[in-house]
Amino acid sequence: MALNGPPDAVAYGLEEALELLAALEDARDALSGSDHLAVLAQVEHQVALLSRKLGFDQPGGGHGR
Repeated sequence: MALNGPPDAVAYGLEEALELLAALEDARDALSGSDHLAVLAQVEHQVALLSRKLGFDQPGGGHGR
């Protein structure tokens, strides 16, 4: 069955989302020590979006990292 492009929405389970967030944060941290600022800015943006969706930007929110 052929798809006509990407889906409108993608759902992650909590554990899967936390693993993705951790991987993005690790990539961000690794890039922060280099001269790849454009890539770092893109990763930071994605980390912020996912953190907001998971509720970590709310008071009392946090993921223990």
